[in-house]
Amino acid sequence: MENSRVDITEEGLNLFSSDAKNGVSAHQDLAMVKPGTVLLVSADVKCDNVKAGKYSWSTARLLLPQNDGKKDRWDLPHGVVTLTGSHDWKNYRKAFTIAPETQKIRLLAQLNQSTGSLHIQNIHVYPVHENEAYQWARSFILPAWGAYFLLFAGSFLFINKKNLFIRLLLISVFISIIAGITLPGDIKNQVSSDVRVQLDSQSESFKAAIPWDLSKVWHFCFFFLFGLILIAMLDKASIPQGVIMILLPAGGTELTQLYIEGRTPLVSDFFIDAAGGMAGMILTRIFISKQNDASAKNSMAHR
Repeated sequence: MENSRVDITEEGLNLFSSDAKNGVSAHQDLAMVKPGTVLLVSADVKCDNVKAGKYSWSTARLLLPQNDGKKDRWDLPHGVVTLTGSHDWKNYRKAFTIAPETQKIRLLAQLNQSTGSLHIQNIHVYPVHENEAYQWARSFILPAWGAYFLLFAGSFLFINKKNLFIRLLLISVFISIIAGITLPGDIKNQVSSDVRVQLDSQSESFKAAIPWDLSKVWHFCFFFLFGLILIAMLDKASIPQGVIMILLPAGGTELTQLYIEGRTPLVSDFFIDAAGGMAGMILTRIFISKQNDASAKNSMAHR
């Protein structure tokens, strides 16, 4: 179609669409591998001015669908990356386990009932193997980190002279952080995409005001609340003590993602977490300090 096209170059693949009713797609069938094999898909992806359609899957996507001989199994993990808006070049990697009933595999790039452009380079698909050391490390580290995180969170619940609301708020923040850490990559990307599509369709002003990746906003906000509550509960703690308490979970959550399917630890996320926690901590400390100053002035005035 004139308003939808695919350009194949030596560098990679370029998809363009200005017709949201049809979109555009390109696929390549892959050689079948033994069921149970883990295939890693890696690609550099960029998109420009992608406007999502009315469905959560009406976006720019790179997929690895598995077909059982009758239909594509969309109930199996299949998304390498899902994008809307404009994003500069970034490498995306995702591992997929080939199901026992799979008979065909293909790599699919598409602007699915959406408009804009999608550019893909350096596409690689190859089998990977988890060695015994990795499996042992994962079986040990994930439960150990979970136990540490629960003890870390639980230790705040027994601090005296703190009201029930603050305790419940702290529990909610920790549950949110743990949920965000343990979500597999495909589910996390789908949730982020669904939320983004809904926000974009509801409010163009919000889209213009919040142009960043929503997962980064969530990182900052949850650690901001954590830092805020931390200092409110530990009002006698020093700033260095608070910083250490922020950095430990911020670093630990990123390292743990080495062992979560489809997730990758990022230094940038560590700094976003730390910045959010410290911002909340400093803001609370300033508020408490002003409250104390106001109380002291009132006491002096009544003498």
